[in-house]
Amino acid sequence: MARLRVRLVVTADDFGYCPRRDEGIVEAFLAGAVTSVSLLVNGSASESAAELARRHQIPTGLHANLSEGRPVGPARRGASSLIGSEGFFLGKMGFRRAVAAGEVILPQVREELEAQLSRFRELLGRDPTHVDGHQHVHVLPGGPTSSWA
Repeated sequence: MARLRVRLVVTADDFGYCPRRDEGIVEAFLAGAVTSVSLLVNGSASESAAELARRHQIPTGLHANLSEGRPVGPARRGASSLIGSEGFFLGKMGFRRAVAAGEVILPQVREELEAQLSRFRELLGRDPTHVDGHQHVHVLPGGPTSSWA
């Protein structure tokens, strides 16, 4: 009987958040402790992180973000259910409250996620190996990302 082969995938998320974190993630990848990364395309170090991913041939996915920092899509211009008065996402708990209250407008979520995917493609020149969610936005009960496929 053939033996079942199991492959453990260890993904480091928040790649692109800041240079120091990115250096540690790359170090972990090169040591074999991490097998892939998830890129935060609105992170302050997303461009340098993308360069590191290309240089070291790190399998890279999109770390979809609807809770921290500034949006990359149309919401960055204001008047969006995804951002507060200062132009930043609502934060982890603020976003969860907005979802629970039915205040998040799904077409705006789709626009932002599509913009993040587009930004990923700009940075890396290819599609992501996977998609996951910053602060578990992809697993919120009844959450908005369930309609984005």
